[in-house]
Amino acid sequence: MSEDPVDRREMSLLAKLSLPEKLEPPWSLLSALLTVAVMFVCLALIGPALVSAVMASTGNTRDVVFPFELMQSWMIGLAVAIVFVLVSRRSSEESWHALRLVRGELPLPMSLLIGIAIALALDLAVSLASGEFWPLPLIWGFQPKGALGILLALIQLVALQPLAETLVIQGVLLPRMRWTFGHWGGVIGTAAVYTILYQLVFIEAYPFYDQLWHGIVFPMSIGILFCLLKVYTGSTGAALLGRMSAGLIFLLTALALVGG
Repeated sequence: MSEDPVDRREMSLLAKLSLPEKLEPPWSLLSALLTVAVMFVCLALIGPALVSAVMASTGNTRDVVFPFELMQSWMIGLAVAIVFVLVSRRSSEESWHALRLVRGELPLPMSLLIGIAIALALDLAVSLASGEFWPLPLIWGFQPKGALGILLALIQLVALQPLAETLVIQGVLLPRMRWTFGHWGGVIGTAAVYTILYQLVFIEAYPFYDQLWHGIVFPMSIGILFCLLKVYTGSTGAALLGRMSAGLIFLLTALALVGG
């Protein structure tokens, strides 16, 4: 696909969001999906296994995993996923460049504000529609641990989750899906893959969350909106900044809900 010769400044919002990928990413669709699978393994197996090993080394042999320990296991899993993507994409200059960790078309503060707007709108809409005003399952159980719980929840929502998910979903999966299935088909398909991952890891761990609103509408909306932010700006870095500011809003909302 060749680069569109039209000046982006003269294009409508819909036209900008409908632009095709400029270059074919240097990885296959199978490779992109395997990267998602690696993140799933990190979250579902590697993180929990390491936490269980630490518990066993301290003489704690109980079978039940408490929510705070599960949150810690997800932190480890996300960290391992980040390292995997960065190391694997650093293998070649072409692959690293294709991640598009650049500034993009929007000023950095605008990316942050868009993330805040997305988080506020989704938090309110999903909570009102489901009747469930709860923190994200990713940090469920942080509140009894006081300052330590808040600190770890901050690291989780503002650093680890945005970095891991943006690298994997918007950085690796989205460009290949758009190249293969077209600009809109790629966005919807990428968001669907993210929704499945979210369901299998986070909602599966806490099935009392509303399956429709928290399990499908929320992750699908997150996936679509931040994929569109990546498409609009041409920058995975811009999507990352948006995810980080959204994570801060999700944390502040959680603190308000639990009275922290």
